[in-house]
Amino acid sequence: MTDDRIVFWRNNEQASALFYDLIDRTERSAYDDDFLAQLASYREVSPNTENADLFAACYLLHHGDTAAALICAERAYRRRPVRYAIWTLLAEIYTRLGRTIDALTMHGYAYGLHLAPDIPMELVVRGGAEGLNRLSVAAGLGTGAPLTQSRAVLDDIGLRFDLDAFVGEHLPLTPPVGSTRHWVAAYVENAFLSDKSALIEEVRRTEVFVDKMQRDFPFQLQKAQEVCGAATIEIPQGTEVILPIAGTEKLQKLAINTASLPPAAAYLGKWAFSHFRLSETTHLDAASDAPYAVGTPIRLGHSPARKKLVLNILVDGLSWNVARARFPDCMPNMARFFARGVIFGQHFSTSECTYPALPVIETGRYPHHTQVFHEHDSHELPLDFMTLSECMTDLGYYAAAPMGASDSVYCGALRGYDMLNVSAWKLPSAEMVDRAIMQIEAFHETDQFLYLHTTDVHPWNAKGFKFYPAVETQLPLAERLFEMDESIASVRLPKLAIYQEQFWKSLCHVDRNIGVLLSYIEEHFTPDEYIVNLYSDHGNSVFSLPINGTIDVIGENSTRAVWMMRGAGVPEGIVTDELTSIADIYPTLGALAGFPVASDIDGNLPAVFDGKERTAAISMSMFPGQTYKLAVRTHDHTLRLETDAPLNEDGTANFAEAKVAVYPRAHELEADYALDSEELRAFFYPHARKIIQEIANNGEIWPEWFGKMKKEQ
Repeated sequence: MTDDRIVFWRNNEQASALFYDLIDRTERSAYDDDFLAQLASYREVSPNTENADLFAACYLLHHGDTAAALICAERAYRRRPVRYAIWTLLAEIYTRLGRTIDALTMHGYAYGLHLAPDIPMELVVRGGAEGLNRLSVAAGLGTGAPLTQSRAVLDDIGLRFDLDAFVGEHLPLTPPVGSTRHWVAAYVENAFLSDKSALIEEVRRTEVFVDKMQRDFPFQLQKAQEVCGAATIEIPQGTEVILPIAGTEKLQKLAINTASLPPAAAYLGKWAFSHFRLSETTHLDAASDAPYAVGTPIRLGHSPARKKLVLNILVDGLSWNVARARFPDCMPNMARFFARGVIFGQHFSTSECTYPALPVIETGRYPHHTQVFHEHDSHELPLDFMTLSECMTDLGYYAAAPMGASDSVYCGALRGYDMLNVSAWKLPSAEMVDRAIMQIEAFHETDQFLYLHTTDVHPWNAKGFKFYPAVETQLPLAERLFEMDESIASVRLPKLAIYQEQFWKSLCHVDRNIGVLLSYIEEHFTPDEYIVNLYSDHGNSVFSLPINGTIDVIGENSTRAVWMMRGAGVPEGIVTDELTSIADIYPTLGALAGFPVASDIDGNLPAVFDGKERTAAISMSMFPGQTYKLAVRTHDHTLRLETDAPLNEDGTANFAEAKVAVYPRAHELEADYALDSEELRAFFYPHARKIIQEIANNGEIWPEWFGKMKKEQ
């Protein structure tokens, strides 16, 4: 695409013709010299497309060069990890190379979205328990961990997929080098250890549990090794650790002894972690053959290179565009606390919902780079995408999430946390604060990086939903009653009084609870000992009027988010209108905490932290089956773009007929306010094209027969 100031986008017709010629040759297995010549021409006119690597992989595989085919196919997968043609091709390559688990993973991705192609039974048998577990995650949803609607089971009848949960076992995800997997337990605090495991056993494979109870059932994911029999925990002299241990039987007996302590019994809960303080090398020995899980030891001690507490608080769905009008009145505790820090007044989410937004926060990379956008896909982020929790762990922090959402577990955006307490939906701020204070007190001798996530402010479809009592009792009957389609997603909820009152009450509720935590921090830490970082992942639509009959999911109400910071290294008393993005949270913590930030992330260090001001903030809606939408915002204007055709399942779109216009910020998508000038195009077109060039498919779509063809060859 040239730097044309007249036409925003033209598809490359020459590249498209070459693509479909190569598709025809691929269908006929005509992998000859003419194929290579056409492929070379295609690469020349379309150098940045993954399709060329796919064609090359097909050619190489046909001629028996499986190792070279793998290089090309994995390069295509790195760029476009949600594509049926890539999955089926890699499944074939991995099978030929004897990489059974990887082959099953690719088959799972394809089967989860298309119920095709058939998964080879010989692969399933060869993959064993690990293969079934990886297949389960790959074929399942990207949300809801550790539950799955597709637990792979192999019995006398054959392969089937059941409703279930991963519990009392490792979550079958790829751990970074030197790290262990998360072992799944129930979250238990100040209660009988094995009660929740008994409940899980009764209902774990039922629709009630997987589809209903999962909304607020708390699990604990702890990095741990599974042990049978005896184990020795080496403790260097002069150091102390906290050791999490969970059992797999009710009241499982574990003998513990040290050089100074004779053998004594500990009784473990089934699928529930307990903690033990160790100050010398300790020997564990189980009374039965049942396994138990030994967590990663938590080293005690403070380093002057670290803060004692770095706290991230995500208030889900808190629209700053709405809340700022009543901020000091509705949220006085937060207003008071962050008045001694920085409040960003022009902060934007990249997305309209949590699933694509949270990985942006945790990696500093936009959704078209994480490729986390399709809730029915569960691919993992590349291991070289260093996440916030991994970076903080590398600095020596104990990284934990006393309360978090399960949205980003399967994709790996939360993989660096040693401990994660997760549930899929209900994350109440009152309990969040209580858990956070308990966590801080329990591990006050170590430097902690904590992540908290509350959904109290997040709007939900009102049909079948229980609102706050003060909302239901105070609304007049005419506003309390409403007609509602239960299929409407939360990002498109209409402008109703009951939603708006719920929002204002939620702000007061969240502020009251988080205020307790903020006061606790002020009382127990000096200003140079902590960093508190409070933000939202997106806004909401319930104060928005429809435009052309629909809710603008990337309008300011839906994407203008909250971001406030206070603590060591944070300037005091600043309210800035500098444009910022949720991607900027990552490099900002890197600057304040001291971890290195990759040069290729999309996040930007704000000028208030001695970085450079953004020229524009980016928001996009990537939802398969719906049109792709993009907003490029400056302080005064916004370029808005929307495709004519829906986004494909692989995250690409055809931009040939896209609608593009620039508006004043206050009048986005209002046709009468559309602006056009050489100056505006010169600024906005390059910004938008830079993103679109990585998403545009040029009308080149791989046919559905591809996976079947590979299977038949």
